Amino acid sequence: MKLNDAARELIGAGADATLVTLNPDGSPHVTLVWVALQSNPDGDELVIAHLAEHKKVRNVRRDPRVALTIVSPEGPGQVMRPYLAINGTARVIEGGAPALLKTLAQTLANPDAQFPPKDAPPGYLTRVRIDKVGGVGPWAA
Repeated sequence: MKLNDAARELIGAGADATLVTLNPDGSPHVTLVWVALQSNPDGDELVIAHLAEHKKVRNVRRDPRVALTIVSPEGPGQVMRPYLAINGTARVIEGGAPALLKTLAQTLANPDAQFPPKDAPPGYLTRVRIDKVGGVGPWAA
Protein backbone atom coordinates (compact mmCIF):
# COMPACT_ATOMS: atom_id res chain seq x y z
CA MET A 1 0.00 0.00 0.00
CA LYS A 2 1.20 3.50 -0.78
CA LEU A 3 0.76 6.13 1.95
CA ASN A 4 -0.64 9.53 1.01
CA ASP A 5 1.56 12.63 1.05
CA ALA A 6 0.36 13.73 4.51
CA ALA A 7 1.36 10.41 6.08
CA ARG A 8 4.68 10.42 4.24
CA GLU A 9 5.36 13.95 5.51
CA LEU A 10 4.50 12.95 9.10
CA ILE A 11 7.02 10.11 9.03
CA GLY A 12 9.50 12.29 7.11
CA ALA A 13 13.11 11.29 7.63
CA GLY A 14 12.10 9.24 10.67
CA ALA A 15 9.57 9.26 13.48
CA ASP A 16 8.99 7.97 16.98
CA ALA A 17 6.31 5.30 16.87
CA THR A 18 4.56 2.98 19.27
CA LEU A 19 4.90 -0.61 18.04
CA VAL A 20 2.51 -3.29 19.25
CA THR A 21 3.44 -6.96 18.80
CA LEU A 22 1.73 -10.04 20.23
CA ASN A 23 3.23 -12.05 23.10
CA PRO A 24 2.95 -15.87 23.05
CA ASP A 25 -0.15 -15.69 25.27
CA GLY A 26 -1.83 -13.20 22.88
CA SER A 27 -1.36 -10.18 25.13
CA PRO A 28 0.05 -6.99 23.58
CA HIS A 29 3.71 -5.98 23.90
CA VAL A 30 4.04 -2.21 23.42
CA THR A 31 7.34 -0.41 22.79
CA LEU A 32 8.58 2.90 21.47
CA VAL A 33 10.65 2.55 18.28
CA TRP A 34 12.21 4.71 15.60
CA VAL A 35 10.60 4.10 12.23
CA ALA A 36 11.64 4.92 8.67
CA LEU A 37 9.59 4.86 5.50
CA GLN A 38 10.98 3.04 2.48
CA SER A 39 9.30 2.61 -0.89
CA ASN A 40 9.55 -0.40 -3.16
CA PRO A 41 7.66 -1.45 -6.32
CA ASP A 42 4.90 -3.02 -4.19
CA GLY A 43 4.29 0.13 -2.13
CA ASP A 44 5.58 1.68 1.08
CA GLU A 45 7.01 -0.21 4.05
CA LEU A 46 7.85 0.92 7.55
CA VAL A 47 11.29 -0.19 8.71
CA ILE A 48 12.46 -0.52 12.32
CA ALA A 49 16.04 -1.33 13.40
CA HIS A 50 17.08 -3.40 16.42
CA LEU A 51 20.66 -4.02 17.56
CA ALA A 52 19.67 -7.11 19.58
CA GLU A 53 17.05 -9.83 19.33
CA HIS A 54 14.60 -8.11 21.65
CA LYS A 55 11.21 -9.49 22.65
CA LYS A 56 9.57 -7.55 19.81
CA VAL A 57 11.80 -9.32 17.26
CA ARG A 58 10.93 -12.73 18.71
CA ASN A 59 7.24 -11.80 18.76
CA VAL A 60 7.26 -10.79 15.07
CA ARG A 61 9.02 -14.00 14.10
CA ARG A 62 6.26 -15.98 15.82
CA ASP A 63 3.26 -13.81 14.80
CA PRO A 64 3.76 -11.15 12.10
CA ARG A 65 0.66 -9.07 12.94
CA VAL A 66 1.68 -5.63 14.23
CA ALA A 67 0.19 -2.19 14.83
CA LEU A 68 1.96 1.17 14.98
CA THR A 69 0.87 4.63 16.04
CA ILE A 70 2.70 7.83 15.18
CA VAL A 71 1.51 10.97 16.98
CA SER A 72 1.85 14.25 15.13
CA PRO A 73 4.13 16.79 16.82
CA GLU A 74 1.81 19.53 15.55
CA GLY A 75 -0.70 21.16 17.86
CA PRO A 76 -4.06 19.61 18.70
CA GLY A 77 -6.61 19.07 15.98
CA GLN A 78 -10.31 19.84 16.22
CA VAL A 79 -10.81 17.33 19.03
CA MET A 80 -7.52 15.54 19.64
CA ARG A 81 -3.92 15.60 18.46
CA PRO A 82 -3.61 14.04 14.97
CA TYR A 83 -2.12 10.53 14.83
CA LEU A 84 -1.43 7.94 12.17
CA ALA A 85 -2.43 4.35 12.95
CA ILE A 86 -1.11 1.49 10.82
CA ASN A 87 -1.92 -2.20 10.94
CA GLY A 88 0.54 -4.36 9.09
CA THR A 89 2.30 -7.63 8.52
CA ALA A 90 5.94 -7.70 9.57
CA ARG A 91 8.99 -9.77 8.77
CA VAL A 92 12.44 -9.79 10.35
CA ILE A 93 15.59 -9.49 8.25
CA GLU A 94 19.04 -10.12 9.74
CA GLY A 95 21.57 -7.28 9.48
CA GLY A 96 21.34 -3.64 8.46
CA ALA A 97 20.43 -2.13 11.82
CA PRO A 98 23.48 0.14 12.39
CA ALA A 99 23.15 1.91 9.04
CA LEU A 100 19.44 2.63 9.53
CA LEU A 101 19.93 3.70 13.15
CA LYS A 102 22.74 6.05 12.14
CA THR A 103 20.45 7.70 9.57
CA LEU A 104 17.51 7.96 11.99
CA ALA A 105 19.71 9.32 14.79
CA GLN A 106 20.40 12.39 12.66
CA THR A 107 16.71 13.31 12.93
CA LEU A 108 15.55 11.67 16.15
CA ALA A 109 18.54 12.03 18.50
CA ASN A 110 21.38 14.40 19.17
CA PRO A 111 23.58 14.12 16.04
CA ASP A 112 26.65 14.27 18.32
CA ALA A 113 25.49 11.22 20.31
CA GLN A 114 27.62 8.82 18.21
CA PHE A 115 24.77 6.34 17.93
CA PRO A 116 24.93 3.53 17.20
CA PRO A 117 28.41 2.72 18.54
CA LYS A 118 31.09 1.85 15.97
CA ASP A 119 31.24 -1.76 17.24
CA ALA A 120 27.46 -2.30 17.06
CA PRO A 121 26.37 -5.76 15.91
CA PRO A 122 24.56 -6.10 12.54
CA GLY A 123 21.27 -6.52 14.38
CA TYR A 124 17.89 -6.91 12.69
CA LEU A 125 15.42 -4.94 10.60
CA THR A 126 11.69 -5.35 10.97
CA ARG A 127 9.96 -4.52 7.70
CA VAL A 128 6.23 -3.82 7.96
CA ARG A 129 3.93 -4.19 4.96
CA ILE A 130 1.12 -1.66 5.44
CA ASP A 131 -2.28 -3.38 5.39
CA LYS A 132 -4.55 -0.67 6.85
CA VAL A 133 -4.22 3.05 7.58
CA GLY A 134 -6.34 5.00 10.06
CA GLY A 135 -6.13 7.48 12.90
CA VAL A 136 -7.08 11.13 13.09
CA GLY A 137 -5.75 13.44 10.39
CA PRO A 138 -5.49 13.79 6.61
CA TRP A 139 -4.07 10.25 6.22
CA ALA A 140 -7.33 8.77 7.55
CA ALA A 141 -9.54 10.49 4.97
